[in-house]
Amino acid sequence: MTKKLLIACKDLSKTFPGLDEEIIKKLNLNIKEGDHTAIVGVSGSGKSTLLHLMAGLEKASSGQIEILDQDISFLNQDELGVLRNTHLGFVYQFHHLLSDFNAIENVAMPLLIRRYGYKQAFKEAEVLLKKIGLSKRLTHKPSELSGGERQRVAIARSLITKPKCILADEPTGNLDGKTAHFVFDLLLDLAKEDRSTLVLVTHDIQLASKLKFQYKLNQGKLKKT
Repeated sequence: MTKKLLIACKDLSKTFPGLDEEIIKKLNLNIKEGDHTAIVGVSGSGKSTLLHLMAGLEKASSGQIEILDQDISFLNQDELGVLRNTHLGFVYQFHHLLSDFNAIENVAMPLLIRRYGYKQAFKEAEVLLKKIGLSKRLTHKPSELSGGERQRVAIARSLITKPKCILADEPTGNLDGKTAHFVFDLLLDLAKEDRSTLVLVTHDIQLASKLKFQYKLNQGKLKKT
């Protein structure tokens, strides 16, 4: 069965004020539903910028991005927000958990934003947190969790809405090697279980090697490896 095109980058370019060169140069990339894709590159190569462009968090200087055949340049901020909340999940290097809320509240938050009832949202959050081994940490706040535990909570929060695509920006960059691989394997297993598309940007070649499709971003261009 032919897989549906989820995200399409067409002749995508991005430049920033004060920079002589474009950080992204007429880049083309297709992400199909169910694909697990890694984009590697050194610090400053534009990996995070590319991910932000794909999510509509930054505007392209030229070119086009389509999500589910919809050109996102024609969407206003409210429409982009709805699209992200409906179809995309984000995992960042920094967990960005809400410090005043405990683990289960942080994970339930995207469902509450969707106007789920509290009982249902917290039940689904509890199920997911138990699945990732945090059944005894449900009421702990981020400051009471280890780095690996905080990142697992962030992963659960990104997956609670069962997004079509997970965008992961150096998701284990703040963790030691052993913990990083454990947390990433957990993310990969959950993505496979939910049949979610995964786009990872990382400098870690070992992590990238775990994904089916691998690209290197260098001087604004993508090369398949």
